Amino acid sequence: MQAIINTTLTAPLRMPRQSSVLDRALEAFEIGEIAGPMSSLFTELQQIRQEEPLSWKEFARDCRNHPVCDLLHQDPFTFRAYDKPRGYAGDAVMMDYIYGLGEARAAESSATPLGREIFGFLGQCASSKGVRYRRRLLARLIDGASQRGPASVLAIAAGHLREAELSASLQTGNVREFIALDQDEASLALVANEYGHLGVKAVPGSVRQILAGKLQLGQFDFVYAAGLFDYLSAPVAAALTRRMFEMTRPGGQVLIPNFLTGVPDTGYMESFMDWYLIYRSKIDMMSLAAAVPQNELAECRIFDDQFGAITYLLLTKAL
Repeated sequence: MQAIINTTLTAPLRMPRQSSVLDRALEAFEIGEIAGPMSSLFTELQQIRQEEPLSWKEFARDCRNHPVCDLLHQDPFTFRAYDKPRGYAGDAVMMDYIYGLGEARAAESSATPLGREIFGFLGQCASSKGVRYRRRLLARLIDGASQRGPASVLAIAAGHLREAELSASLQTGNVREFIALDQDEASLALVANEYGHLGVKAVPGSVRQILAGKLQLGQFDFVYAAGLFDYLSAPVAAALTRRMFEMTRPGGQVLIPNFLTGVPDTGYMESFMDWYLIYRSKIDMMSLAAAVPQNELAECRIFDDQFGAITYLLLTKAL
């Protein structure tokens, strides 16, 4: 494969071991090797992040000044996270890239040959597989909420709501009410255009408004926030968990996914994508569960996906 290469020489990094990791990746990409070097780069970046935490953030910044960054940014996925056209890395278009929906095909086809190779590699990483599993799980839980009759559902920070396409109950009209809440106007416009005919109502709103009680949305059989908690501090996350539980009807469920501590893609995400998340362990998720009234809690389940990417908190409210 002939890679299209456009590099800019910069000053050498100050940490020889770390610089050699990037130099090896650059040399491999220049001769058209992609998958093996990308795997090695992921592994080595993660090791540096774990072994040298005090210097990691400085090194992550230096990564974006190394010539290999110009090559990695030929990938539309990596570059969009870094560029943040909607103000943050993990926007709804990025999720579409992972799902292969929306703008994904156009972005891939317009990339360089090297960019397309990297795009394909990232689509098979643990975090991407975890995000696709999360979409399927959300659709199953929406359908599960409808087993007792037409359900009401609230999606907080709904993005493009792509789980709607996989929900049989939504497609067949067995969801009585579905509110997709988001503060991104572009996402809300897409949801209204593509899923409004299914009865989905796109509503503007933010976490701040929810916590301040400025949004009176009612109660629901299923309340979830697919990718929101990855950006919330512990106090805000606990407060939102409590508020989501309050908005859940007796017998209903709350689902909170969060990227898992130790996901192997973290080093690459924080360096070349400038994409920082708040990662949580099972103990952290237990702390969120402790924020709800325990006498109103029928069941609490905490589980991880099979890819080691995302952990889940599923709360069932007592009847």
